[in-house]
Amino acid sequence: MTITQEHTRPGRAGPSTVRPVLGALGLLDLLADYVAETATVLPVAPANLTTRHYELLERSDHVEIWAIHWPQGQGLELHDHGGSVGALWVVNGSLEEHYVQVGRAVGRRSIVAGGGAAFGPRYVHDVVNVGADPVTSVHAYSPPMESMNFYRQEVGGLVLDRTEYRVDPSWAP
Repeated sequence: MTITQEHTRPGRAGPSTVRPVLGALGLLDLLADYVAETATVLPVAPANLTTRHYELLERSDHVEIWAIHWPQGQGLELHDHGGSVGALWVVNGSLEEHYVQVGRAVGRRSIVAGGGAAFGPRYVHDVVNVGADPVTSVHAYSPPMESMNFYRQEVGGLVLDRTEYRVDPSWAP
């Protein structure tokens, strides 16, 4: 499967029904299918991984897909995806996610191998590998990200710490 294939709604035909999968849940479905169909060729984290590593797997005008490899104890601080919707799928191991809820409270969940999560354009979260072994996850963003905002928590709530912009195709989430 490649993301450059056209997707049509079941039971309909014609150019007016061809559309990229852009919604968060549709993106999660696309990602689950992508991981299932590419399982034998997906890159996985080596056992001796010591730093977070990422690989751009596919990119079109509408969506990009990344493999991200997480060493033990490492993660990515609170961030958003610059207005893109997203989804992630854990290939092996599990990841812990902390996310900002309505009212700015922080929630927590574990996402285990064979499972995923989807999120909207204003979602703020961090992700960390709290397990003993490296983890690989696959992430999709639509539209492809142009920037990421990073935050810190203070007594009064979230504060924008910095923004990183995509400067070339090798930039990574």
